[in-house]
Amino acid sequence: MNNEQQNMSHFIGGEDVEISKEINGKKTVFVKCLPVRCFAEYASIIDIEVELIALATDLTADQIDSLTPDDSGKIFNKIHELNFEPFTAWLKRKVAANRLKAQAFGIDLPKNTNENNGSLSAEQ
Repeated sequence: MNNEQQNMSHFIGGEDVEISKEINGKKTVFVKCLPVRCFAEYASIIDIEVELIALATDLTADQIDSLTPDDSGKIFNKIHELNFEPFTAWLKRKVAANRLKAQAFGIDLPKNTNENNGSLSAEQ
């Protein structure tokens, strides 16, 4: 998805995903661009497909259960396509704000180095 398409998706609040069988007389599901207030929840369920679909669509639990695995996967991927980039920007702001908060208390947090990209090594 290019920047223009992403900007348009965010302008209209999301994007339709085609599915293989009808739900409520439609063969599409509207995937929402999540508002910032939902990003903490997005982070907590980022890998839980059914919960993420419930957050980013208007589908009921029964409708989500009726999705084919392929349709569920397409919706899950679209959720990340639309929301991961704004989420990571929010997360970077959150990290910066926590650094400021720590500084206010006289704590100097270590900066993340490119050596390990934030991952733990076997030596730690």
